[in-house]
Amino acid sequence: MSTAKGSSFRAGTITALSPQVKNRARTSVFIDGEYAFGILTDLVVQNKLHVGKELNETEVSILLQDEGMLRAKSKALGYLAYAPRTAYQIRTRLRERGFSDHEIDHAMGDLTDLGYIDDRKYAMEYATARFNHKGYGPERIRRELAADGVSHDNISEAIKATINPEAFAARAKSMVERFQTRVRGTFPERKKKLIAYLTRRGYGYIMASEFVQEVLSRSESSKNRT
Repeated sequence: MSTAKGSSFRAGTITALSPQVKNRARTSVFIDGEYAFGILTDLVVQNKLHVGKELNETEVSILLQDEGMLRAKSKALGYLAYAPRTAYQIRTRLRERGFSDHEIDHAMGDLTDLGYIDDRKYAMEYATARFNHKGYGPERIRRELAADGVSHDNISEAIKATINPEAFAARAKSMVERFQTRVRGTFPERKKKLIAYLTRRGYGYIMASEFVQEVLSRSESSKNRT
């Protein structure tokens, strides 16, 4: 949650700086003998806070804003540690955690500059992985990337750059050939089921119809010869 939101910026003299028991990376700041706020110990060092230092309301406000921005950045890095994320996913997560737009914008800017957030790279890697490991077609990949907040341009570029049409066609035919042995019914019934299977995997209806017709016709022809 944002540190600055709802805080009372009390001016006065620092009378104690005490490391917090549950989080040694944070320090409790006491002003005029009373607990005022807690901040990251790094900020204590950076701002040369010490007992006897006078703080006005503006200085306290800035300290707490800096605290919020650093905490937002730390939270985003923790989220990124598990897997690559899009800018939309990170921004949504930080907003859910109560950080302000200012804190989020600052964290997003820093992480983008450092290369931790890169929607174009995310889209490229995602499209390749979903095709290679799941056999998903362009439409499903497009839908999933859009749900992750990736822009239309980045999605289109990723699909064109990572998977060529011939590879999509070959994979779709291969899936139909494998799956059609488990489908029962008349020719039209089997065709309908297989088309539905391919469209769920992300291949367009026209493309799916063409591939299913080709595979089933070849299969029927082979049966008739035997």
